[in-house]
Amino acid sequence: MSDIDNLVRAIDLAPHAPDPGPGARELRAEIMATPVPQRRLSRLSRLLGGGAPGLRRARRPVLASAVTAAAVAVAIGVGLPSGGPATEYANAAVSIKKADGYFSFTITDLAADRRRFEEAFGAVGLNVSVKVIPVAPGQVGELFGPIAPGGFKWRGSMGVQRVTPCASAFCGKVWMPSDFPGRIVFGIGRPAKPGEPYADDSPYDPSGEESLNGYKTQGKTVKTVRAEVRRRGLKVGYRLLWNLPDGGFFDQPVSAGRIKDDWIVNGSRDHSSDTVDLYVIPGPGAGPAPDPLKVATLQWYDDLTD
Repeated sequence: MSDIDNLVRAIDLAPHAPDPGPGARELRAEIMATPVPQRRLSRLSRLLGGGAPGLRRARRPVLASAVTAAAVAVAIGVGLPSGGPATEYANAAVSIKKADGYFSFTITDLAADRRRFEEAFGAVGLNVSVKVIPVAPGQVGELFGPIAPGGFKWRGSMGVQRVTPCASAFCGKVWMPSDFPGRIVFGIGRPAKPGEPYADDSPYDPSGEESLNGYKTQGKTVKTVRAEVRRRGLKVGYRLLWNLPDGGFFDQPVSAGRIKDDWIVNGSRDHSSDTVDLYVIPGPGAGPAPDPLKVATLQWYDDLTD
């Protein structure tokens, strides 16, 4: 059997390939009609047999780019949309499948270009932006989000859940309405550089874990906790905790000059590899609470540049 026959057979019999339509028939006809040197056809056959890793190794086109892309897409089981969103899609970075009320996905290459992730989510009809964000060591490879900038104003809800066991880098389910018209932002955790602030999308929780292993900061004075932080060779950041009329609270990053030694620490969080943020209850002389919107800090999902 010739390499041309092998290629066409791979397209016809690819696992989960969509039913042949006009596009598939045109692709088959174009491949059959295209004279290609034997050496280049053998290389394409190896690519089709090798799957995604082969695609990453390929350095130059083998056939006309549109034909090659379509052939490889069919051969690895990618649903090619023909007028609407696909129900499943896969590339070298991620595979995603639309199910009843959620999307299941598997991340195979956390180090891939973020545009590969956006490509996959876009193929199933979602307007998704993906950022690769700096995180603490324990969160490397985690998926952050989904976040709807400006708030989620639609029926249903959104969320993500890790699925185990997982043979890839990350397996999970994302719950979100498939017809949500807004933009969604996901983050993929990468190791933060020394001193680089960690990204986080969860609000401060007074009952959460302390940053200083084996040392409880809650209820102690700023002076006492600051001494312990510095004894460990770390820097100190400060955030004032202000109460809201509805019983909630918000935090305001401030300089050391705004903090008094005898004010009480409510808790702590890691800010970076070399800095711990202390969440401090405003004491006498702290002044009135500021407007929460005016002191809000930029979050990783607000800025879409890498």
